Amino acid sequence: MSKETYVARNGVITRRTLMASAAAGFGLAAIGSPRRSYAQGKPAKLLVVGDSAPWKGTIIQDAIPAFTKQHGIEVEYTQLPNEAMVTRMKAELMGGSNTIDVIQLGASQVGWMGPYLEDVQELIKKTADKHPDFNWGDFPEGVKQLYLHEKEKRYVGVPYRSTTYILHYQKELLEQAGITKPPQTFPELLEAAVALTKQGNGTRFGLGTCARQGGAIVDHFLPWLRSAGGDLYDPQTGEIFVTKPEAIEALQFYGDLLAKHKVVPPDAVTWEWDEIIANGQNDRYAMAVTVNASATPLNRNPSSKTAGKWNWTVVPGMNTSEQSKSLNGGWAFAVPKDTKNKEWAWEFVQHITGPEWSRRSMEKGNAPARQSVLNDPMIIQEYGWAPASAASLKTAVMNPRDPNWGAFEQHLRSGISQAMLGQTTAKQAMENVASNWKRVMVRTGQN
Repeated sequence: MSKETYVARNGVITRRTLMASAAAGFGLAAIGSPRRSYAQGKPAKLLVVGDSAPWKGTIIQDAIPAFTKQHGIEVEYTQLPNEAMVTRMKAELMGGSNTIDVIQLGASQVGWMGPYLEDVQELIKKTADKHPDFNWGDFPEGVKQLYLHEKEKRYVGVPYRSTTYILHYQKELLEQAGITKPPQTFPELLEAAVALTKQGNGTRFGLGTCARQGGAIVDHFLPWLRSAGGDLYDPQTGEIFVTKPEAIEALQFYGDLLAKHKVVPPDAVTWEWDEIIANGQNDRYAMAVTVNASATPLNRNPSSKTAGKWNWTVVPGMNTSEQSKSLNGGWAFAVPKDTKNKEWAWEFVQHITGPEWSRRSMEKGNAPARQSVLNDPMIIQEYGWAPASAASLKTAVMNPRDPNWGAFEQHLRSGISQAMLGQTTAKQAMENVASNWKRVMVRTGQN
């Protein structure tokens, strides 16, 4: 497990590698603006805690140095693997610690984390005169809803990254295989994947996905589940849907892509988000249903062997294109109630999620949550995946946000993995998942 800490001093980022981690090189940019005074005393440093995914390049390399230059406050950004991040958050928030100033918040964490976080709209009211251009209305309602704590009816995070899953495909390769349009249904996708795998001669496969039993495997399966008409469970009633025919059929089809049809690279069992990007850049697959923002490093990174070759559309539906449904997810930033640096923590959140840095974040692989960025004609022209992403978000479904989802996701990871490895049928895998979910519901009183 690695833990990386980034600290900005005098506008310059340094990294303290606390445990073994990958080396990184940073380019810095800073934007100056007049300093503002606050009633609260200025802290020497703010502590931000988040996961170790690479999409925060603009924050760490550019926005933090600009914030430090503007306000004279160091910012320490500690990045942890997702499970370790959640463990630390639970320990510190539930223990009443005031050491963390800003938290990276996932939509699936709102259920349990929400009571410990500040009300975003109240924070906005208090600083409206200082940030008149912040514009809370610039965030789509469906994206803001991800961070609505339903029990308390208040928003607890400001969206920064808005993710949905789209079909990435190399148009030229499809045409060489005699396929004139991207697949719109599961059968069309399988046919294309078989042809593309044959065309790749053991080097390039038809489809890439994340099959490691880790943080990415569930999200990469869910577009297939939703597009087959399947569902997970009802947090209100406790009804479980993964044993219904639609869910079983979706998992069987998805698992067979690797275990039976072998149109997915066998080493995909070691892939998560970083690996699917790296292998796409190395031309290991011709298509992938993966995160919208992956399009930028795939198609624009000069070191990518496939740069300039990708096109995008919505994910296929099981039998018709109208069945297409994807995942509505992402990340936000939040201010804990117990931080002793509340005003400056909120200043930092507004800084990194504001219009300027949201736009800049496109350069380094983020999928901004602001409508003004995604609808900008220049952005659409430069980043060709934006229209497919916008279309996908119209029917995208968010993951459950009740406190049990974290445990349920762990069980679902195992079930998906077993089906993809051919260790069990989809039916048996889903029955095992449902059985584990029922036990959790009984133990927690959800059922």
